[in-house]
Amino acid sequence: MTDRDILQLLGQRIRAARLKANMTQECLAELVGVHWKTVGCIEQGRYPFAVTTFTRLARQLETSPNRLLEGLAAPDPQQSERGKKALARKRKRRLTVSN
Repeated sequence: MTDRDILQLLGQRIRAARLKANMTQECLAELVGVHWKTVGCIEQGRYPFAVTTFTRLARQLETSPNRLLEGLAAPDPQQSERGKKALARKRKRRLTVSN
């Protein structure tokens, strides 16, 4: 799952929660403290946003952040392992260069 996929999924869930709460984008934006266009971009999955904004959105929509995150795919263990090995090699090279 790419970052874009995650943002689109979160955006869809935020939009669904907003509509369920019978709020406009303008109303939610005012409560959260962002511009209404920002809410629109978040709902469309086009705008990466801060965890603090995510928390304020969930709070104003009277839902838990966990509910908005449910169902996201777990990280690929093989990809994580490859990343860890690559970082270890990079650290090792840095140590040998600096000595």
